[in-house]
Parts: sequence; C-alpha cells; structure tokens
Amino acid sequence: MSHRFARCCRLLLGAALIAMLPVPGHPAMHALIMTISDYKAAGAIPLKGVVQDVGSAREMAHRLGVKDADMIFLKDQQLTLDGMRAAFDGLNERIGANDQVFIYFSGHGGRQMIADPVERCAESLITVDGYGFIDAELEANLKKLSKKAEKLIVFLDACHSGGVTTRSAKIPGRDSPFAAKYFSKSGTDACQTPVNVLKRSLGAATRSIGSGAQNYVYIAAARDNEVSLDEPGKGGVATQAWLECLGGAARDLDGSGAITAEEVRVCAQERIDKKLRNVPGFSTHHIAISGNSNAVLNLAQQNPLAKPEPPPHPAPVSTPPASPEPEQTASASLPVPILISPALPGLGQAASTVLPPLVLSSPISPGQEPALPAAQPVPLPAVSAENTLRDIYSGRDDRRSVTLATSRPAYKIGLDDVEFTLISSHPGFVYVLMVGSDGKTFDMLFPNQVDRNNQLGAGQTLRFPRPSWKITAGGPPGTNQLLVIVADAPRDFSTLKLTPAGPFSMLQANLTSAKDIQLVSGMSSDAASAECADTTARRNLSVAQRCSNAYGAAMVAIVETD
Repeated sequence: MSHRFARCCRLLLGAALIAMLPVPGHPAMHALIMTISDYKAAGAIPLKGVVQDVGSAREMAHRLGVKDADMIFLKDQQLTLDGMRAAFDGLNERIGANDQVFIYFSGHGGRQMIADPVERCAESLITVDGYGFIDAELEANLKKLSKKAEKLIVFLDACHSGGVTTRSAKIPGRDSPFAAKYFSKSGTDACQTPVNVLKRSLGAATRSIGSGAQNYVYIAAARDNEVSLDEPGKGGVATQAWLECLGGAARDLDGSGAITAEEVRVCAQERIDKKLRNVPGFSTHHIAISGNSNAVLNLAQQNPLAKPEPPPHPAPVSTPPASPEPEQTASASLPVPILISPALPGLGQAASTVLPPLVLSSPISPGQEPALPAAQPVPLPAVSAENTLRDIYSGRDDRRSVTLATSRPAYKIGLDDVEFTLISSHPGFVYVLMVGSDGKTFDMLFPNQVDRNNQLGAGQTLRFPRPSWKITAGGPPGTNQLLVIVADAPRDFSTLKLTPAGPFSMLQANLTSAKDIQLVSGMSSDAASAECADTTARRNLSVAQRCSNAYGAAMVAIVETD
C-alpha cells in the first residue's frame, strides 16, 4: 500500500537487550548482577577476569536504561546457595507488573548427576562454596518472575562444560591466558567430554516458561558440549565480544533500522573466533541462541550493507568526501524500549516482497490532499520498511493475543474494498501501520484525520474501515503488509515528521525514520515523564497503566490481484 491513495553451555543463557548509546533510565527496568571470582570450594580455580565482568554487566544494564538505584550487585561470599536463592526472592519482590528484568551471572558452571525423579545430568551455576544452583531451581525462579515481568532478559557467562574431566581441565596449564569456567566438586564429571577441549540442555525446558515464550531470549556463551572461557584482566570472552558488538560493531544485516540477537551473535562469534584462534588446549566456543533469536537488541547506528544513492554531482577526485553528520532522531531524548522479536512465519523475505498500493475512497476530496514531499537532498542509507514493521511486531508482549483477519484471501484491483477485523485479549489503544508498495514509505492508517477513536476493549471486535473512510484495492498486483498494535498506553506519533495524505499520514522510509517509528511504537507517550520515573508512583495501577510500554500486535498480508 503506497501513498498513491490519499557463558554456559545450555544453562538458560539469556540476552542482554542493550541500546548502543546510554539512554535515560527506564523506570520499569531492574537488574540483578551476580559475579563470583574468589571461590572457596576446594579445587575451584579463581576466575581473575570476573572482576572486569562487573563493569561490563553494569554497562549492559545502563545501556538497557536501568538506573543505578534499580541495580542489585552481589558477589563472592554473598552468593552461597542460600544467598543466590534469596537474591531471586528479593528481585521478585521488587518488580511490578509489566516491568522488565535483566539478570547477569559470571562464574563457574557445572553438571551433576541428580534424581529428578529419574537420574539425569543437571546443569548448574556454581555457588561460592561449590554447591550447584541447578537448572530446575533456576527455571522455577524464572517462571515466578515471568508471571510479573513483561520481558525477562538473562545473560549467564558460565559453563556446565558438557563433561570436562580433571585431566582435560588442566590442559592449558598455568601459563594459559584463559581459564575454563567449569567446576566439579568431585573432580570428575559423570556426563560427557566437551568437544572443544583436545549432556542435558535446559534450553528445551525453558520453552515451557509461561505462555509468552517469545518474550525470552536465551544466549549461551558456549554450546552444550563446549566450555566458555575467562580471560584474566579482561573478563569472560563471550561477555567481551557481546558487549563490543552491542556497542556499535554489530551490523544491521536486514536493513530494518535495528539490531537483532542473531546479528549480534554473528558479530560476537567473529570476535571469539579471532581471539581463540590457535589457543593451546582449546578450540573456539560458539555462542548459541535459543528462544527468540530475532530479538531486537538496539537501534542501528548505520547500515554497512546499504548502498546509498550517488550524489547529484560527483565530488572532485582530489577532494575527499566529507564525513556525514551524526543522525538526529525525532525521539532521541526518549528512553529506548526493549524489543523482543519472535519469528514472523509466512510472510516471506522482505528483500523479495513488493507491497502494492491501495486506492482510497474517503470524504476528503483529492484537491485537499497535499503533494507528496520531495525526495531528500541527501539520501540516507537504504532500509527495508517491511523489516522495520517486523521489528515492531517483534516487540510485542507475547502473553497478549491479537487477532487480525481480512475479509477475503485476495482483493480484485479496482473492485474490492479492503476490510478486516481486530480482536485483542487485552484492552488498549489501536494503531494500524503499513508499508508502501515500493517499500519507501511507512503509512499510518489509523487513527487518522477523520477517525481518532482508537480505544478497544478486551474481547471487543473492531471492524475496519469505519463508515467515514474506506480502502479500495488499487494495484498493482502483489502483497501488502498491515501491522496492528494494541498498546496499554497511547503512543505519540506526532513526534515523527508525518506528512498528511488524505485522511492518512505517511513517512518516508530511511534509517532515521525506521529508528524513530520503532521508538514511538514501542513506548508510552508518558514514558519520559517524572511520574513514570517515580518507582513509588508506579505502584499505583492507573499510573502503571499510563507508563506501560507493553503492547500486543498482529501482522497480516493483503494480496491484490487483477
């Protein structure tokens, strides 16, 4: 539709969803940061790099928007088995409905045989005194948190190792620059030997957490048959690589204007491979993502794969091209929302999708419609408008059900009116976005100039278009995409430079607008207010509703035929 019409193997390892640049504190974000370097258990080697992981975790939390007052730091002697249990209980007491949670752990991981009720190898985080905080107990705590939290973000840089024996654990020797983050109280492992030293996975169990499975991302510092490594003076190898890529090194491979977990994984793996190349005793370990690998972690600073259009007049050969000024987004002063992106099946690849226009019939005459804006004099890097919509869809709270259905599978060009119905499990404010047939515009269909009543009750059926406006299929043949958001709190699209087009509005698709529309779609219009920043005030249900960034979403294809 264009505007032709008016560090652990598989221990529930999670992703830190982090913005590239520091942002104002997110009032609904909490962090629990746990690190153990000075182990007291006999045979547990100290992890000299973990001291640096504390600063890395703090930076991760800051980039998420967590304020210092909402961070809990626990280390070494505070993290006995009872201390770790108390840490999770305390975190559960702190958070409110629809808050977001970031959990970080760096230390030894391990595996142990338990009866559960049948005998199995249990993965565990190793406490300072050498006991295992096993996978089942970790999962139970995360389930409890998930009943309140909208997003649960976990990053564990540890390793259960998949079965390091006493001999293999000593392969690197005293002079090795790395240490395996693995400990076995008995000195041996009844499980299997890891492949990267010359197996039960909690990943499968985590899929049962809550009904919003796509609200989680699990990132393992190593596969379930590998060890993750600690580097003295620098920290966990996986932590270093992940944070560097989140700091700007990761590339926007799909041109959506945002960086996903998979795009960060690709970047981080390259760095791990380079660092561990030819290290005696170990081969590289591999970051493994389970859960939602399409999670949006941050907004792109640039699109290295895009090829900007050439300037109108080529610069003289003797004059080097000037460096472009940093982009300023319309909503740069607002906190960056955390966006989790589940896969969107059945919509195909954005690069090969053409989105045709629809023709508008409305009470506004063509003479009242303003001319489309002229092309920008300085072209911005190319983006995929459809992939940007996918990212917004991906940020939804997966515990919410939103059903969007069209009146028919295909529409005849020039004959059929496009109609659809919407039902949401939660009440909220409705927004309907689409991408243009040429992929060059974001179109705001609803609310619009003639219909601004966008509130929807839980379970209520909303039929579009309403009598005051309608959309008729206008071609060319192809497939359109519609995205519907049902948000707890209103969104302020007035911060974007939308251009009226009949009763609707449009925005040229470029890197700046792709980032802006994701920010606005994913954030309450009151998110930056003093009231929303007041943790005490947010305990009031009405305030919490106004400040909520949570939303449900649905995305469908609309086919036009001759």
